[in-house]
Order: sequence, then C-alpha cells, then structure tokens
Amino acid sequence: MKKITKLALLALLLGTSPLVASSDYALTTKYKLFNDMKLAQNQQSLIVKMNQSLDSNKIDIKLLKHSKKQFTQVLLGLTSGNRNYKLRGTGIPMIKTKLLEVQTLWNSELKVLSRIESGNKNTEKAIAGLNKLMIKMSEAVIMYNKSYKRYKQSSMLSSIVNRHLGEKSALALNNIK
Repeated sequence: MKKITKLALLALLLGTSPLVASSDYALTTKYKLFNDMKLAQNQQSLIVKMNQSLDSNKIDIKLLKHSKKQFTQVLLGLTSGNRNYKLRGTGIPMIKTKLLEVQTLWNSELKVLSRIESGNKNTEKAIAGLNKLMIKMSEAVIMYNKSYKRYKQSSMLSSIVNRHLGEKSALALNNIK
C-alpha cells in the first residue's frame, strides 16, 4: 500500500512540477506571481520529503521540524505575501480559495506531525494526511499554471495588436504625404 501511495504521489508531483514558463524568460520576468508559482511547486517537494521521512525506518525529527517550519512560512506567504521569500501573495480568488483549503488541511496535519515529533510512532495517519495535502497543493499549482498560461496568452495577444496598430499608423502616415 505504501509503495502505491509513493508512486501515486510521485506521479502527481511529476505531473504538475515542470515549470510551464521555462522557455519564456521575457514573460516570466513580468509575471508578478512567477516566484509564488515556483515556491508553490517547491511546497510539493517539501511534502514528499516529509512523507519520505515518515516512511523510513528512523524518522528524521530535525528534517521534519525544518520542513514543517518552511512549509508553514511559504504557505502563509503564498496567501498573503512574505518579503523574505519574495512572495507577493495572490489576489486571484480561485488560487486563494485553494490555498486556504491547503492551509486548513495543513493546520490539522501539523497536530499529527507534532505528536510524531513527541514520540508517537504511528505514522500511517500522518502519511495519509500528507497525501491529501499533496493533492490539494497540486491543484493549487495547476491553478498557478493556468493563471500563467492566461497571462502568456494575453501578453501575446497584446503584442500582436500593438504590432498591428503600429503598422497601420505607419501606413496611415505614409498615405498622408
């Protein structure tokens, strides 16, 4: 069962983690949520690290604590901004709603992980919770990717329109002579 869970988790991660924007450098520098999108994808990696830590024979408490702290800070930054991580926070309702769902799941998962840190060796519930968290985080990453695609499309359309209008105005000036 754990092996199936791992494979499903990795497939989900690999399905959403590649950056859509890797070849669009000019657009990525202008897209305001690009860093947020990258760190949302990194959140998935943190979930995998925590899951692997819990699934191993000896739980790495130090890694678990560090991952929990980082995940919490970035998650709060994704919803409302964080200067340390250069996160703007999103105002896009669909993404914000999904991040709030992730935050709700994360708050309940924090309690379970805290019990494990204090000596409880029953990791099944924590792993199941992290799997649910991964699904919600993946949905948020998909929404960031959709937002970027929309931004990219509108930028391209704007460029085409501006180019077309620029040619027409140049032609109009030539006709006036």
